Amino acid sequence: IPPLQVRPPRRQLRDNRRRSSLGWFVHHYGWRAWALPVLTALTVLAVVGLVRSPVSDIVSPALPAPLLPSRVVTPPTDLGDTADSVPDPGATAPPEHVIDDTDAPPTSTAAETPDAPVTAIAAAAVASELPPVPDIPDAFKGVAMGALPPGADFAERGAGTYHVVKGTSEPLGDGPDHRTFTIEVEDGISTPEADEAFAADVMEVLSDERSWIGTGDFTLTRVDSGTPDFRVTLASQITVRSGDNCGWDVQLEASCYNRLPGRVFINDARWVRGAFSFAGDLASYRVYAINHEVGHALGFGHVGCAATGEPAPIMMPQSWSPANDDIARLSPEGPVVADRLVCRANPFVD
Repeated sequence: IPPLQVRPPRRQLRDNRRRSSLGWFVHHYGWRAWALPVLTALTVLAVVGLVRSPVSDIVSPALPAPLLPSRVVTPPTDLGDTADSVPDPGATAPPEHVIDDTDAPPTSTAAETPDAPVTAIAAAAVASELPPVPDIPDAFKGVAMGALPPGADFAERGAGTYHVVKGTSEPLGDGPDHRTFTIEVEDGISTPEADEAFAADVMEVLSDERSWIGTGDFTLTRVDSGTPDFRVTLASQITVRSGDNCGWDVQLEASCYNRLPGRVFINDARWVRGAFSFAGDLASYRVYAINHEVGHALGFGHVGCAATGEPAPIMMPQSWSPANDDIARLSPEGPVVADRLVCRANPFVD
């Protein structure tokens, strides 16, 4: 029997050595064992950097853009297809709308600082002469007088909702027809100070004897709660153009009275720029705009110029023109006929 040979102890293979937990992890996952910690570290650094970024640099697309204050937006030159339209002013207008051309005169010193209070009645006057016709060959239907004058920026678009400017009054006038009204501003187009300036102008106009209370027919009372008989409202250009409000069939900036909500719309474009009819007299135009549109709320319709050179009647659409021919061209079926009569701009009821 051959002698028994004792084999030397089997050398422990590298693969069979006892590994530490870290060694086992590296062996099992290979290169991924190094990639995971590196990626984790990079992720932590990115999160820390984001947290430390200024809040103003993080804009959520889900949040609406803030509304701009009044008179900081320059309107585009042609927005005719951005708003719905309604029939032309006059007999063809639907019964729930009184479409109007409450435009304002060219820019004056007051228009350059539109947020400053304007002493509406104190500065207003009947024009001393017929206004010059501006050279605007591409005006809608050739009515150059109805184009918006150049000037300061105005509110192009607001929120489409409104807030009441707080304030009440004792009854104005002593007529048998009693009406209540609020003064309102579209949300997002103005400052509290500008709201108060607008309300002060409205009150100054409606409390004057040359306004509607001077006829002896009406008593007007300002309220700031409940449901008034009408609402005198400053609104943005596009809101006014909406078919639910004044419409855009006559593509000249307008104000109007809409019977359905009982709202007098004063177009901020006209409130800031005025109308060529008033030849730069913004204070007088603003008095006209308020008196004319409130006249619609009180039940009065459009009329024409009675005699060349005479003050225009307050219910003539002077924002578009003091010439009967122009008004007849804009509203062929309306109450004003083409007869070559041209009046002087007039902001007063009487």
